[in-house]
Amino acid sequence: MTDWSAWFRENPLVAAIAIVFGGPIAIGALSVLLVPVFILAEANAVLGFFAFFLLLVTSGFGIQQLRSDDSESTDTVDPVTELEQQYVRGELDDAEFERRLEKIVETEAEIDRASSTNHDARSREVGAERQ
Repeated sequence: MTDWSAWFRENPLVAAIAIVFGGPIAIGALSVLLVPVFILAEANAVLGFFAFFLLLVTSGFGIQQLRSDDSESTDTVDPVTELEQQYVRGELDDAEFERRLEKIVETEAEIDRASSTNHDARSREVGAERQ
């Protein structure tokens, strides 16, 4: 759940007001952006195309920034670090800590072997295609 969705659930009245007034404001802002594009398109098709392309590029850049901000907020924690933290907090005894640590090491070794096998197979495919 994102911070916005939690905020909307905590403030339903403000959320309703934001939706009711936010929609028309967004449409008005879009019209302010599109009117110059249509004026340029009417004057010259090439200028209109470039203006429309510029609008698409800038909006795509903004969307990309929003997506990258969301992906950065979900940081992954190293399993070994998380296991060490549980051990320090006293949630795990020595035997359980060692068992889980060994399992993590085995899993990472299997992943490394699988990725190297896939890489070797792909290298052979590329080599066969070149010959």
